[in-house]
Amino acid sequence: MEKQQIKKILVPLDGSKNSLRGLDKALYLAKEHESSLFFLYVNHQVPRKEERSSKEKGLRTEIPTFMLKAEIIAKRNGIPSSGRVVFGDSGHEIVAYADTHNIDLIVIGARGLSTFKKIFVGSVSSYVMQKAKTAVMVVK
Repeated sequence: MEKQQIKKILVPLDGSKNSLRGLDKALYLAKEHESSLFFLYVNHQVPRKEERSSKEKGLRTEIPTFMLKAEIIAKRNGIPSSGRVVFGDSGHEIVAYADTHNIDLIVIGARGLSTFKKIFVGSVSSYVMQKAKTAVMVVK
């Protein structure tokens, strides 16, 4: 059986504890497989007109602090990485990014579970698992 190479790992981040646990796992995997990390933050708010025009021109929008910290941690560990902010529905944007950037693995945090919802995975991670064409690792 041929070993599958993991060269590009997508890590959706939102600053939550679960997404940061996903980051930890992705850092470990990136070291083991000599992979690159791609950090993605999906902003649900519709950008203002001037932000939309910047986005259309291909300029980088403001990166949240947790994304900058993720890039610094990756750099300290010798792992190539880049971060991007996109606007829209989280699940859809994560799957679209993975498809258009030839991602080998998506490492996504599960949402925090309450006692009532113990058997359910978060709606975004569930959507990504169902719709992604690539491998998905959900980290709790």
